[in-house]
Amino acid sequence: MKKITVILVMLLLMCGMTILGFAQTSQGAGVKKAAVTAEIIRGKIISIDTAKNKIVVKENKTGTEKTIVIDPKVITTLRIDEQVKVTLKEGSNIAASVKKLVKKTTN
Repeated sequence: MKKITVILVMLLLMCGMTILGFAQTSQGAGVKKAAVTAEIIRGKIISIDTAKNKIVVKENKTGTEKTIVIDPKVITTLRIDEQVKVTLKEGSNIAASVKKLVKKTTN
């Protein structure tokens, strides 16, 4: 009788441990983080609105115009018709960085 009781208790413990193991793996498998990447825009500045800290950039590849919110300190250094590379913050139209692009001339 003692052997049967010990075997049943051991069986219950093993089943309990395996159920906990499956529960942990199934919770992690269902949760996926959204892969959001920062958008990079290369193009020419069409307009600058210093009152609202916004610029409009026409993309080189697609030709679409995008309105971007920029830091007031950076917007004062920009000019219309300049080529820029703007890195946007993830999932927004706010600029994380702005870099002026200079065309290389060959002699």
